[in-house]
Amino acid sequence: MSFDEPLRELLLQTEDLNWVEKSLDGLSHKMLWRDPETEASIALVRFEKGSGIPSEHKHASNQFMFCLSGRYVYVPTGVTLTKGSFYWNPKGCVHGPTLAEETSVLLEVYDGPHYPERPSFYDNDEDAR
Repeated sequence: MSFDEPLRELLLQTEDLNWVEKSLDGLSHKMLWRDPETEASIALVRFEKGSGIPSEHKHASNQFMFCLSGRYVYVPTGVTLTKGSFYWNPKGCVHGPTLAEETSVLLEVYDGPHYPERPSFYDNDEDAR
């Protein structure tokens, strides 16, 4: 975007968006915003009860999550997100696996690309974006 282009506001009603299933069972998302140049993004993610990320992994950028509902646990450390919890996972920090002890909805923000390479728990590149 150049400084000559007018800025525009955008309003999304998240209830009007469909949950999009990912290749990892029990995980779906509603993409709210993505910067095609930096790959930064903001999405709602939903983990169904009993699902989660099955293995250790790291991100290529900072990951921020705000828990809107549920109970989402980082198994090795016991860090648990519940309604109102804010979580910051610094770029390159190995974490996981995780488990949704209850169906959990999280607002997830990345300030750049999600992964340095596609993790094995996704079967396509789009799901790793």
